[in-house]
Amino acid sequence: MLTIINCLSIVISIAVVFCLVKSHKQTQRALIWWNSRQSMRMYQQGEMIQNGLLQESFVIRRHLEVSLLNPSVSQQQQDKYYLATIEKFHHSLKELSDYLFPAHIDDSLPLAIRHILAKWESQIPKLNFQIELPNDWHHESVFISSVILIALEDLLQIISPTISHKLSLSVSLKSKKSWNELTVNFSGIQIFNKSNNSNLSELDYLRRAFIFLTLGECFYQKNNNDEIWYFRWRSPENTKHI
Repeated sequence: MLTIINCLSIVISIAVVFCLVKSHKQTQRALIWWNSRQSMRMYQQGEMIQNGLLQESFVIRRHLEVSLLNPSVSQQQQDKYYLATIEKFHHSLKELSDYLFPAHIDDSLPLAIRHILAKWESQIPKLNFQIELPNDWHHESVFISSVILIALEDLLQIISPTISHKLSLSVSLKSKKSWNELTVNFSGIQIFNKSNNSNLSELDYLRRAFIFLTLGECFYQKNNNDEIWYFRWRSPENTKHI
């Protein structure tokens, strides 16, 4: 009898170790995926600077040099050209600024989330947005806010190829006793089906990376034709006691 119990204990121990090793490897893959996406964003911003801001500034300089050498060019034409070029310059700088330091990230998480959703709303006008964000919110660390905003952005990017005109998106932010919760409800879309295997892997990486970086929770539930994502992290007051 004792031998059987010992054997069962050994089997259970081996199973636990195996699960821990497997979970550790999956978390590693998730963090590599997370880092690769951030690296790609940095590359794209660098490319934008090289092909956008630097090129535009060079063109402005050359145009000024030519106008000094050839004063016959009308002032009105120059003004129109400079105005159009500066508008492009300003737009590129704003995109770069939003990437390096997202709007409202240091003072209001609800406003930062609203800013991201407004961008998506302008990019995909057929998407029906419903937003429920509080006016008042406690202070979040810049790191936690960054992780939350990146997770929301990545979630929307991953599912964006499957978006149809019938899709509605509801986003809410709530503070509970010991947890804060961001809920993203997709209505009228089937994210988790066999035809979206690549999406499934990325969404699993997103979930694991969020859990690791925030020490929180991330999961989804299916309710009829709705698929709901939950992102949970501890309130600042509760993290002091961990």
